[in-house]
Amino acid sequence: MRHLRVPSQKTSLWRDKLASKGWLAQGYGIHNLATHRGIALNDLAPTRIEEFEIIELEPIMAGPKHWTERLDPYLFEKYINYWPMSHDQVGDVVIIKIPEEIRNFSNEVGQAILNQHASARIVCADNGVKGEFRVRDLETIISRGEDSTKTKVKEHGNEFWVDPGVAYYSPRLANERLGTIDCARKLSSTLGRKISVCDPYAGVGPALVPLSKMQDVIGEIYASDLNREAVNLLAQNLPNQTTQCKDARKLSSELPECCDLLLVNLPHNSIEHLPDLLGLLKTGHEVVIRGWAIIPTDLIEISRDRILESLSGCEVISISLEASKSYSPQDTYACMEVHLIRS
Repeated sequence: MRHLRVPSQKTSLWRDKLASKGWLAQGYGIHNLATHRGIALNDLAPTRIEEFEIIELEPIMAGPKHWTERLDPYLFEKYINYWPMSHDQVGDVVIIKIPEEIRNFSNEVGQAILNQHASARIVCADNGVKGEFRVRDLETIISRGEDSTKTKVKEHGNEFWVDPGVAYYSPRLANERLGTIDCARKLSSTLGRKISVCDPYAGVGPALVPLSKMQDVIGEIYASDLNREAVNLLAQNLPNQTTQCKDARKLSSELPECCDLLLVNLPHNSIEHLPDLLGLLKTGHEVVIRGWAIIPTDLIEISRDRILESLSGCEVISISLEASKSYSPQDTYACMEVHLIRS
């Protein structure tokens, strides 16, 4: 079968081009040719495409589109209403909720998922959340290699360690963390210098890892969390920064006026904790609080007023509280950003 031989870094570009022109052969895999890739062409494709070579290769047939297609057909049909159609993948860890009706077939589920996802190392059943830190109760179903839920993830070009079995981490908040980068740059520009950042609910540090690499924008970083397991990972992800296991509501007595940018990511309690965190902010110039809160969709304005009330002793320059994404049918995940001056 004819394949277009293109440089590996241009694979996505040329696959999209071929598809747009109607020359891409549908349902076939892409050959790995070391520094190049071979993209299957259909009969409509011309005999010459720019300067690239067209070569003959055995076609790679596409596999099943979903892991359930790898189950025994009889088993699948018998329990067709119970197979979970979605799952989370964090690094090389796959997390899936398995209904009680098919719990006896957990091993079949795990094996099918491993066969479907070459990048997966371990498959875990999600049994809900546990403990005061509300981490996932994960039960290993099957693994190939190390039987551990510690894994490295990539987010917007940054790599860091997470362990969903001991510390909270949500890849769904990646875009919100991009907003924090923009906020830091703007504040640094406003103040005309590097800024200091404090994250009292840092978890494993997903918001701080990209900031730590912005040496022209960020000076000191202070990171803490109450979960000791999270702090252990935090120290690995931020080896050159101040990390500690502390109660955020008592931190201002140890680090008074330490930061220009305060991150508040304890969604169920962010607004309630604000009065105890204000002492972390520097005084006499513009500073920023950026955080996230889970609030009823119909109470956004009331929540905004509560934030302003907690900042009554400050000069508020601007405040925004905007729904970011749905958390439940009644609640929204909202991003708050307050620019203020503490006297």
